[in-house]
Order: sequence, then structure tokens, then C-alpha cells
Amino acid sequence: MKRILTVALVALLSACSSQIQMPDLSDVLPGQELDRTMYLRGDFNLWDAETQYEFTQVAPALYQAQVKFSTPGKVYEFKIADMEWSAGYNCGVSEQDPTGQSLTLGQSVVADCDTTYNYFSFTPAIKGSYIVSIDYHNNDQPKVTITKK
Repeated sequence: MKRILTVALVALLSACSSQIQMPDLSDVLPGQELDRTMYLRGDFNLWDAETQYEFTQVAPALYQAQVKFSTPGKVYEFKIADMEWSAGYNCGVSEQDPTGQSLTLGQSVVADCDTTYNYFSFTPAIKGSYIVSIDYHNNDQPKVTITKK
């Protein structure tokens, strides 16, 4: 909501005077709060948006969800998305990320939140609970990390 008001104010001010230099909004408004609920959706839950896999905000622009992987060595596939798989809220691995779609514990990869098919994958070495984090400090290139709980 704050971002919408800021964008409206910027548009109004720019219409009033062509002399004003407008800042790049991505620099002014880093790490905005999400305006909808995001879910961890994957082959472990039939790609459904379930409340047990909701992301919660744990710090400014940082969201986390917990998942239990019970089969060591299995490749789990998942995405981070809203209820409707909406454009801008359908996050998979970015094709520009050189690491590929496979996540490694503790290493961040760049997400593309306008992708339909690119998913993340993770192969746990041991069964247990894991935390998937998405960091929106850079709105254009959110980063996803998986850690062992």
C-alpha cells in the first residue's frame, strides 16, 4: 500500500513539474512488505497452497517457511507462490542464476517471480525439518536460501 501511494505521489509530482528529477524507486523503496500470503508449493504437497507452508515475515523483507523432507537422497521440487500463481508472485529459479535450479544448504540463489516452469530443487542428505527463506531486499532479484532447522 505504501508503495502504491508513493508511486501515485511521484506521478502527481512529475505531472506538476518537468524540472523535478525522480529517483529510481527500487533504490528508495527496497524490501517492501508483501501484500499477500505466499506459500511453499511443491511435489511434497501436490503443489497446493497449504497453511502449514505459509511464509511468515521474520525480519524486514525476509520471509520463511518450514518443510519436512523425509526421504534422504530424493530430489524435491518446489516453488514459492501465492494462492493463484499470479504474475510477479510465482517464484522459481532465475535462468540467469549460474548455480542452476538445485539449491545447496546455506547458499542463496536468485529467484524469478514471473516464471511459470522454473522450479527450485533440493536433495536433502538427511531427513528432517528445513527452512526455506526468501529475501526481498532487492525487489528485482529476490534470493532464496534453504537451511537445516
